[in-house]
Amino acid sequence: MTVLSSLTMVASDRAEMRVRGIVSMRQKLLDRIDDQIALAKASEAGQSFQRVKFRRVRDLESDEVSETAVRTRVRPWWAQDKDGSILLWVKYGNQRLELQKGKPAIRIKSKDELVATLETVRDAVRAGELDNLILAAVAAFKNRFSK
Repeated sequence: MTVLSSLTMVASDRAEMRVRGIVSMRQKLLDRIDDQIALAKASEAGQSFQRVKFRRVRDLESDEVSETAVRTRVRPWWAQDKDGSILLWVKYGNQRLELQKGKPAIRIKSKDELVATLETVRDAVRAGELDNLILAAVAAFKNRFSK
């Protein structure tokens, strides 16, 4: 018995392994919701929150590429209403998703429920409940650039 015969071999294609379509769109929304949860937790603790992105920079003299950490601002998806409640929007890119017909915001009684509400929205995205809204937002974005 050889060493390779002890391994399990399968037929696969690298193209099948790539994340495509609605799965990648859903993951993008999940990442932004995670940023909002971190921002809400930081604001409860009286701290600030900035997302860290990595940007590639090429040195012109040595032609070496290095990655540097860049802090970016995260804007909250919520605002306080006149009556003291919190209005929460879910955004894909810069577009607010209309969760029900004519109702793009979620009303929350107090800021204490904000993290729990965001986690509920995250669970709904993971379950695929917002897939049609995501696809509609992407289609609207593409229509702005088509002739």
